Amino acid sequence: MRLVQGQAGLSWQITPRALTAAIADPDRAAAKRAFEAMMVMGKIDIATIEAARRG
Repeated sequence: MRLVQGQAGLSWQITPRALTAAIADPDRAAAKRAFEAMMVMGKIDIATIEAARRG
């Protein structure tokens, strides 16, 4: 996720689609692993999130 601020001073957050898919996985255990992996990251690492999702 990344916080972006436009010229008008408005801020919004960018979330990678792979992250959204991982934490919305119908397999709740996989989603939980992906979410927990993401929570300890300073920068989003999709490969690590996907590895956690797979178990």
